[in-house]
Amino acid sequence: MLDKELINKYNLIKTPEELLEFMDNNINYGYLGKNNKIYYFGDVDFDKDWYNEYILESKEDILRTGIGNCFDQTELERCWFLENDYEIKTVFVMVNLDYENIYPTHAFLCYKNKDNNGWNYFENADFDNRGIHPFTSFNEVVKYQLSKYKEFLKTFNIKEEELDKIVIKVFSKPNEHSSAREYLDFVLSSIDMDI
Repeated sequence: MLDKELINKYNLIKTPEELLEFMDNNINYGYLGKNNKIYYFGDVDFDKDWYNEYILESKEDILRTGIGNCFDQTELERCWFLENDYEIKTVFVMVNLDYENIYPTHAFLCYKNKDNNGWNYFENADFDNRGIHPFTSFNEVVKYQLSKYKEFLKTFNIKEEELDKIVIKVFSKPNEHSSAREYLDFVLSSIDMDI
C-alpha cells in the first residue's frame, strides 16, 4: 500500500474503535532500524541487534512503513488521541534488574472516556490483549495490565524475587527517533506508579 493511502485512511478515523481496526489491519509488529531496514516479528534477525539498531518511529514513519513495536504504536496512538481531544496516559512496564535479562518490556496507552469518568486500556501491539478494555479508573487499568504482564513473564520462567522488581512508569512524549537506550532512559526517569 502506498503511504498516501495509509495516511488518507488514518485521517478518516473518527473513533477509538476505528483506530483499533485501522491499526489491526495496517500496522504490523516490528521495528525500523537506524539502517532504515524494517525488522518484522518472526524474522531470523529480529532480536539480533535490536538494542543497537532500534529507533522510535514518528507518526509519519509508522504510516510510511506500516510497522511498529509497542513503543512506536503507543506513540501513534498518542498522536491520534491527542489530535481528537482525549485525555490520555501512557504507561511503561519492565523488570528492572541490575543484570542483563531476557524479559520483555511493554508500553501502552490509556484514555479517559468522554461520556463518563471511566478509563480504557487501548491495545494493538500485544496480540493476546488486543482490544479496547473498559475500566472505572486508571489504577484499575494498570492493575489489569500488570497482572497480564506477570502472567506473560511466567512463560519466561521468571523467579519470584524478580517479579518484585517490576517498575511501572507514566511517561510523556519521548523524542522521535530516540535510540533504544535514549527511550529507556527517558521512560525510566518518568513518574513512578505504585500499585
